[in-house]
Amino acid sequence: MKQFSIKRLGSKLALLSMLAVPGLVNAQLFNYNQYGDVLAGFRQTTPAGNYELVVDLGSVTNFLNLSIGTTINITNYSTSQMTNAFTSFANIQWSVFASFPGSISPWVTPLGSFPKDTLWYTQPAPNATTQSQVPYRDSYNAQSNTKNMIISVGNGAVTIAGYLAVTNANNNATLVREPVTYSSSILTAFIGDFINPAIGDFGDYGGGGGSPLPYSVENTNPASFTAPTRDDFYQVCPTTLTDPITGSTTNTYYLGYFLMYPNGSMTFTRAVQSVVTPPPVSGFSGSPTNGFAPLQVVFTDASTGSITNWVWSFGDGQSVTNTSNASVNHTYTAGGSYTVTLTVSGAGGSNADGQTSYIVVSSTPAISTVTKSGGNLVMGGTGNPAGTQYRILASTNLALPLANWTPVTTNVFLSDGSYSYTNSTGQNAAFFRLVSP
Repeated sequence: MKQFSIKRLGSKLALLSMLAVPGLVNAQLFNYNQYGDVLAGFRQTTPAGNYELVVDLGSVTNFLNLSIGTTINITNYSTSQMTNAFTSFANIQWSVFASFPGSISPWVTPLGSFPKDTLWYTQPAPNATTQSQVPYRDSYNAQSNTKNMIISVGNGAVTIAGYLAVTNANNNATLVREPVTYSSSILTAFIGDFINPAIGDFGDYGGGGGSPLPYSVENTNPASFTAPTRDDFYQVCPTTLTDPITGSTTNTYYLGYFLMYPNGSMTFTRAVQSVVTPPPVSGFSGSPTNGFAPLQVVFTDASTGSITNWVWSFGDGQSVTNTSNASVNHTYTAGGSYTVTLTVSGAGGSNADGQTSYIVVSSTPAISTVTKSGGNLVMGGTGNPAGTQYRILASTNLALPLANWTPVTTNVFLSDGSYSYTNSTGQNAAFFRLVSP
């Protein structure tokens, strides 16, 4: 895997060097504007095709200016150009995306000022009538890497057009047909994942050190492509920064959806419902996660997003429902291994985080064996939680409250769950107890 990563890094550095050649920029045929031009990318990785297509669909402001509910035909490419690039439209991976350079902050348009590292990209929908999962807004630092990859796809298409150096149906102002053998194919180079280039998450592979998106932006047509496939188009401003369309600092803006038809054509429909609240993301931690019964555990909520309800399921048949994100306490009274689940709900939907065997509780500890050796009492036992602290207390009066017993040793159980303690019989003690912690 490391050798593959180094190879991918070398390919990217070569591509970036190629994009910087001034003579190629001057020879450009593909008319790409870095400031908000929407790009559509088409490729096949399984099985691998001979070409990739990058199509300029015009400024994103054109899509934003469409009346709600309007459907338009995408005319920046033709079905014959698709046929020239792909022998079949089955298994085509396709996506739509846009951004603008970081040197412009914000990007001022007649529709408003878009904050630095605003992204527009698609999410594949499960079918032609159902909206996809809404993407999350991230920090501008996190979204900056994706912005760089998007712009690199456009710049790379300009460069490939210059290398091809001919104007025809497959290489013109709105479309570039990129041979996949041409410098490892520009589209895949910048949209492909670091480890698996067939995944379209804009995964950086070393050049900028950035992380990929947590999901693929591409839809993959089925092998039997007989019905339209759908990609939903979202505007993702960095979190805490104001979306100029909605005024929100948290919600994702839903522009509408693209449909690709079995004949290779495409339409775009402006969304009727434009402001979308993404579902929350559940997360939690607990402490301690192992120990003796009865074991009291403090669970701390670490969920993010817009949340109105928290449901804690502790795995022992008990649950708690909260309407605030305050920590909750729960006591496990019996030994066992428990799976804990936190389900959070809000305006955007619900999300559950279940952690299997998260809490491990051992039965109440006991002094299992007592022997005498060399004038000393040797106490021990097994079957305890490794690494858990225990104490041995001593007293001359069995009826005394536990708080009045005298601690004689503190230690932790060994990796196999055993312990051993040696006590001189000369000490003034008649009774011993093992407690934890």
